[in-house]
Amino acid sequence: VFLGSFCLAGIIKRGILLPLFCFLGTVFTQSLKESISSLVLPVLQTEEVELVDVEFEGEPNGKTLRILVHKNRGVSVEDCRHIAKIIQPILSVHQLLADNWSFEVSSPGVDRPLISHDDFRRNQGQLISVQYLDQEKYRQSVGRIESITETSVLIKVEDMKSKRQKKSPKKSQAQLIEVEIADIQSAQIELVW
Repeated sequence: VFLGSFCLAGIIKRGILLPLFCFLGTVFTQSLKESISSLVLPVLQTEEVELVDVEFEGEPNGKTLRILVHKNRGVSVEDCRHIAKIIQPILSVHQLLADNWSFEVSSPGVDRPLISHDDFRRNQGQLISVQYLDQEKYRQSVGRIESITETSVLIKVEDMKSKRQKKSPKKSQAQLIEVEIADIQSAQIELVW
């Protein structure tokens, strides 16, 4: 139900529809995102698709609920249409889409920030730019994701000092750095053209 810039939606907790309030597109609880995730996850798993994120975007003409998905062989436009066709009735039955909301299914895109453990796992082997906190100092590095543990990312970084030493005929050396995911301020795939 939409009431001007104030809307009333519902979340599902143990099969009970509970009210959820949002104001100008800002949802006051993470519960709506969690409810949508728990409803769509089983459907996505049967389609061999991974849920990346649930996003809400507010605009003056309406609001958008966006489901971001990933497939190992890539996400096509047809995949998005098919998934949307399956998920939209589920969200409608549970009254999780207000009348003025639009609904989209999309891939995360290459320019999306890497935030979660799964984001780093999906991009293992990729070249990334990462800003992180190291002993209370902010650092920035560019390197390849070598491996991921439950709490950290191992990144192979080219030695910047070796790059600057033009007199040295030696190849630049790479070093491995381990960065706690909790210490990462921002990370993004580096596109190589």
